[in-house]
Amino acid sequence: MWTQHAVHYSSRDYNIVTAVRFGPLESLWSLIMHIPLVLIGFSPDVVLGSVIVVLGYQTWLHTELIGKLGPLEWVLNTPSHHRVHHGSDAKYLDKNYAGILIIWDRMFGSFQVEEERPRYGLTTDFDSQNPVKVWFSEIPGLWRDIKNAKTGRELRGRLFGPSGWKPDP
Repeated sequence: MWTQHAVHYSSRDYNIVTAVRFGPLESLWSLIMHIPLVLIGFSPDVVLGSVIVVLGYQTWLHTELIGKLGPLEWVLNTPSHHRVHHGSDAKYLDKNYAGILIIWDRMFGSFQVEEERPRYGLTTDFDSQNPVKVWFSEIPGLWRDIKNAKTGRELRGRLFGPSGWKPDP
C-alpha cells in the first residue's frame, strides 16, 4: 500500500495539488479496505458517501495559507495538524492520522502539535515531481525487503509492520 500512498507524501510542496496526488492503484486498495464494512452490514452507499466526505474534508487541509484555528484545534483535524502529518522530520513521523476528528490522535498518543514548519516529502530524498517515478521508486525497496526476509515473522513485519520496522538483532 505504501508504494501507492508514497506519491501523496513525496512532494516537497504542500498545497491543494498535494491533496490529489495518489498512486494509480490507491483506489483499488481503498475499495478492498472498505469491503469489510459492507460485509458487516453497512450500506455501500453509506460507505461510499463517508469516503467522499472524508476526502472532501481532507482536501482543504493541504495548505500553508491557514494558520492555527484556536479552539477548533482541540477537536478537528486542521491544516496545522495535517502539515505535521506530512512532515518528514523525525518528531513528526507517524503523527496526526486524523481524517476529520483529531481527538483520536490525542486519545491514542499519536498527536503532535506543529512546533515549526515541517520539512515535507519522504524521509529519503527523492528529487522527482513525477508521480509515476515516485510510485515505482518504492517498489525496489519493497522487493528487496521481501526477498531478504529470513523468517515468516520478518516477512510479516516488513509487509504489515509500522514504517521503518526492522527485525530484532
